[in-house]
Amino acid sequence: MSSEQGILKIVVTGPESSGKTTLAAALSDQLAAPVVPEFAREYLAHLGRAYQREDLAAIGAGQQAWERWYEQRLHAEPQGKLLICDTDWTVLHVWEQYRFQAKEAFRWQQGYTGHAPADLYLLCAPDFPWQPDPLREHPEERNVLFGLYRVLLEGLPARFIILEGPADGRLEMATAAIRKLL
Repeated sequence: MSSEQGILKIVVTGPESSGKTTLAAALSDQLAAPVVPEFAREYLAHLGRAYQREDLAAIGAGQQAWERWYEQRLHAEPQGKLLICDTDWTVLHVWEQYRFQAKEAFRWQQGYTGHAPADLYLLCAPDFPWQPDPLREHPEERNVLFGLYRVLLEGLPARFIILEGPADGRLEMATAAIRKLL
């Protein structure tokens, strides 16, 4: 387990409109585990201006604070040792790399400190139809983004699986992979 507190951390990651939030919610229901929401959605929805690269440090800090808060809550529950994250620092890394062409000195790292890999990453393929959303920007570039996620995860000392196809099949595959770690 990645957490020193014995919590199994599962991260759902991948490009825009690839079913991450839907899968995270379904896993939460299936496994009776809390979901750490995507902080960036709340931050950007209330920003009141176009976001800039500098905002990524604040988004990183917010995401990490939410993860820590959920981990602390799990310690109060005797059987609560599984945490599902609807994204983590990997999204910020890929987004900064792609959107702002960053190669090093990533701004998200100024807020998201001590970013250890999760116990399991569930990389969602962009094979769902695009769902418009005011915060989504690149409907035609999801496969390029998927490739960046894959390269990032391949370079980490972490387990990951790629989830493709219909939502029910993804849920079944993800649940089976998680149960092997429990």
